[in-house]
Amino acid sequence: MDLYTQIDDDLVTKMNFFKKNISHILCRINNFIYIQKLLSSGVDILFPNTIEVRGELITKGEIKIERNIIFEGIVTLEDGVIIESNCFLKDCIIRSGTIIKSHSRLNGCEININSSIGPYARIRPDTFIGRDSQIGNFVEIKKSTIGSNAKINHLSYIGDSEIGDNVIIGAGCVTCNYDGVETQKTYIEDSAFIGSGVFLIAPVKVGKSSTIGSGSIITDDVPSEKLTLARTKQKTIDNWNRPKK
Repeated sequence: MDLYTQIDDDLVTKMNFFKKNISHILCRINNFIYIQKLLSSGVDILFPNTIEVRGELITKGEIKIERNIIFEGIVTLEDGVIIESNCFLKDCIIRSGTIIKSHSRLNGCEININSSIGPYARIRPDTFIGRDSQIGNFVEIKKSTIGSNAKINHLSYIGDSEIGDNVIIGAGCVTCNYDGVETQKTYIEDSAFIGSGVFLIAPVKVGKSSTIGSGSIITDDVPSEKLTLARTKQKTIDNWNRPKK
């Protein structure tokens, strides 16, 4: 390699490095200007330097935003919304009075008024959550409609479901929505109570005001206003020795 070739290669490397850093700096400047406009409009941002807007953030009224939050696509926040730390929001609408608790990830969804999401919740695209609902820690919801005043509080997966008003779903429940080829729907009508650790094998329908006992595996439709249990009877084995190393 001659001297001129070496100089050309070094120059190209330095130019690429310069372009990369200039692009990053310009993005940071634009983000800073955007955040300043939000602050001027009355949005309460506790740690402005930790907020990143990668699209358009539409704000309406008094809003509180904490630290380490990324907004992507078009995000709408209405009056009284609180976004706690370490959240990611993309292409979603958050209605008035709703709180998004820390470490939650929302994408392509709409959350109605006075609801609570998280912490550590994941709301996936094509999901609508009704007013006054509670979606708790480590709950994942995908392509579902959740009615008003619903409570899904702990460690549950809800996919391809239509859930009515005043429904309570206990800890660790799963809608088994994929049969290996296609997704199947789960329907849960108003005021149903689903005990902890229930598996709903879709397609299945849970009737109005019905109750499903904890630990049940539901493969058939559940009638309204009745208690349904689907689990084996507990038994104890005598003279059993635990294996030892």
